[in-house]
Amino acid sequence: ITVDSGGSFTIEKTGSVTVSGTFSNAGTFTLNSDSDEFSSIIIGGTVTGNITYNRYVNSVGTDKWDLTGSPVSGQSINSFVTANSSTLATNGATKAIGYYDNADNTWTNYTTSTIGGAGNFPLGKGFQMGTIANGTGILSFTVSPAASNQTQAIINNDAANSGAGTRWNLVANPFPSYIQGNANAHATNNFLTVNSDKLDDSYEAIYGYDADGTGYTIYNNISGALLLSPGQGFMIASDNTNSDNISFTTDMRTIVGGDDFITSSRAMQDSYELILKLYDGDTEIDNTRFYFKEGLNLGLDPGYDAGHFNQSASLMSRLVDEDKGVGFAVNAMGIENANNVVVPLVINREAGVEFRISIDTFDLSTGTKIYLEDNVNKTFTHLNEQDFQFKDDDKLSGCLLYTSPS
Repeated sequence: ITVDSGGSFTIEKTGSVTVSGTFSNAGTFTLNSDSDEFSSIIIGGTVTGNITYNRYVNSVGTDKWDLTGSPVSGQSINSFVTANSSTLATNGATKAIGYYDNADNTWTNYTTSTIGGAGNFPLGKGFQMGTIANGTGILSFTVSPAASNQTQAIINNDAANSGAGTRWNLVANPFPSYIQGNANAHATNNFLTVNSDKLDDSYEAIYGYDADGTGYTIYNNISGALLLSPGQGFMIASDNTNSDNISFTTDMRTIVGGDDFITSSRAMQDSYELILKLYDGDTEIDNTRFYFKEGLNLGLDPGYDAGHFNQSASLMSRLVDEDKGVGFAVNAMGIENANNVVVPLVINREAGVEFRISIDTFDLSTGTKIYLEDNVNKTFTHLNEQDFQFKDDDKLSGCLLYTSPS
């Protein structure tokens, strides 16, 4: 594609372009998006000139940050803020754009005095951003599109800083196209498979922020085909106490996609799912998920099991075999265990606070019975028939989840 000086080329939010050869732009080349539709361009050859990607970013509100990175190469953060001054939210001198430091688990927003020294957006690094309320939600990135493999440094600072830091790293899709996230999107050319040796085995997943304060949704090989939108930011857990590099390869790119995180199905094919949910009144506080599929086991299955982002969460489970103290939000097991397993649960609630636990089942046999045992009160609750109720005068030290064919 060649766009001459004075010419223009626009890819609307539902559109895409794949260029096998060179890309040259001396005019205006624009890609559009909205809250659930993102245009794409994949360039196979060399690049000359810039594009403008008009990317949708959530408006500000309590815990409503969007995690986003630059889908173009060499974008100055200061110039970006200036160009988007009418759309990017501010609070006095503070700009609604900031970065995460896992050395001490802090978020820092740029201000009028610090933005000048911010440098360029590193490709593959994520940032928190927010747009003004009742605005268009569009932030414009204008520089050269990436058309080659990209890397981004990550580190496990939980281990490196003796627990003062975290294993979590905020990264982002560096391409102006979707990328394939898991094995259900593409067997080999996907983010999790390519970077499996760089990620903590107990957290080998993509953690997408829900932008409502409820936490992170976990996507791994249990999920349907995972496709990540241009510039989409997400958390991953590093396995290395020294700086390591994850890869975003051009083979991950695809024009297929929809929302920020899109999966084409509820979960893996030929699998069974059980969701345990913890409620405060009618409000769901947290949940933990169990999957049963041929070939998995009761120990750790990297890429299928996934530790909870918050290890102090209200509800988690533990591995049945080889438990190393990690609380899991996704616990995957072999299909033979669907009717015969006992799983330790972790419940973290303040003393004297009532709660209840219920279940949802998907494709499990109607004959499969699910029980919750209260170790202290020596009671069993048949969750298929009723919720587990915890009263404020009860004592609770441990619970087990049982599955049984009768």
